Amino acid sequence: MASGDGDIGAWFRAVDPDVRVLPRPAEPDAADEYRGLDELMEYLVNWYGQWEEYEVEPVSIEEAGEHVLAVVRERGRLEGSGLEVEEDFSHSFLLRDGKVVEWRMYDSHAEAREALGLSP
Repeated sequence: MASGDGDIGAWFRAVDPDVRVLPRPAEPDAADEYRGLDELMEYLVNWYGQWEEYEVEPVSIEEAGEHVLAVVRERGRLEGSGLEVEEDFSHSFLLRDGKVVEWRMYDSHAEAREALGLSP
């Protein structure tokens, strides 16, 4: 994922101007939905602002019709507390005309697979 390498510009080139971003319900300080490039930037600023150090590494990528299911390993140290986190998260990306029109995050890989109609 480009943002893990610090290339936020790549994200903005890869998304539709009316992109929908749907964070995990358990994500702290996140709205239920963000729409459009300005709100995508708001989401990313909020997310990255929580971290003293942060990196993302792809674990797996799977096609699921119009969607792409990505499992990514996220590692970092939270700002202030210094708490270190390493966890795998599942994300789906709905693509149209080569652009991401929806980015959805899930609480578990099983939840992501079920939402996309994939076998467990």
